[in-house]
Amino acid sequence: MPGSSSSRRLYKAAAVVDFPKVDQFLEPILASIATHDMAVVQEDVFYRIASAFGEARLEVRPGELLLFAETSNRDALNRLKHALVGPISFIASREKLEIEWLGDDTGLTPLEDLRVLRVSHAMQLTPRMRRIVFQGENLARFDRPDQLHCRLIFQPKEVTSPEWPALDGRGHIVWPSQRKLDTRVYTISAIDVERGEITIDFALHDNAGPATHWALAATAGDVIGIVGPAAGGPKHAEFYVLAGDETGLPGIARILEQLDGKARGVAFVEIHGPEEIQPLTRPTGIELQWLDRKGAPPGTTMLLVDAVRSVDWPSDLGRSFFWGGCEHKAFRA
Repeated sequence: MPGSSSSRRLYKAAAVVDFPKVDQFLEPILASIATHDMAVVQEDVFYRIASAFGEARLEVRPGELLLFAETSNRDALNRLKHALVGPISFIASREKLEIEWLGDDTGLTPLEDLRVLRVSHAMQLTPRMRRIVFQGENLARFDRPDQLHCRLIFQPKEVTSPEWPALDGRGHIVWPSQRKLDTRVYTISAIDVERGEITIDFALHDNAGPATHWALAATAGDVIGIVGPAAGGPKHAEFYVLAGDETGLPGIARILEQLDGKARGVAFVEIHGPEEIQPLTRPTGIELQWLDRKGAPPGTTMLLVDAVRSVDWPSDLGRSFFWGGCEHKAFRA
């Protein structure tokens, strides 16, 4: 039957990547791929990768990395390429790799994880934290306790027919040519799939960028895109240490809310001033300390660094979990 024959068609692509230092980067590349809901299994001389949208194979040869992708879903081939190209290009960014695919070309395809949200309502939690509740459809993929973050794609308020990014045949994201869209990574503060609601808390910065400007001006009906989720959530541990400034506060709040009631540890939150203190749900065994930087800009004090250094860590650090969300300078210290 013509219909059954068509439904069984496989879409395939392959790439041979010139990669002199492949042995140095292979382990972190495989680990990164595995964090994106893909199972990585070593079989003889190659690695098999299974995902909901197809299968792939990585094979290492001296100075080369061979990639193979296969799926029965035409729209998923570019998604599978992207799932490989993204981690490889990020982990080995200094190598300036050229990844050119041969095989089936399915043209531009939509981002499978893109959802369009509209602002339901907004409220000011503190002078520097604004909560926006969004409405959308088919949000179940974002309801993940182990994947707390998402990427928001901001649309200008005056746009009535928004354009969204897509995936090309190289596995790269292609942005609309007519207008640059700003994006930022945020923590999903709360999600109710049945109600079709996602809540995002926006830290408002003095040197306001596009995200802060958008959040301050947001009103009911405004459109935004969301992709993800990504980034690991809390792992089971005997001792937790969480540290962050206003930018990291939504992540800390979400993690504290999810922890087992018997969890032990400490959470440090650096804030502009006492007016930024919020009520946070947490286990009784987690000590919460608010660190007042007395109006100093984020990342310019040693409050977080000294607080983390003061922790009486368990002797077995392998049973501890640390999460940090702050300015880059403080994080490196």
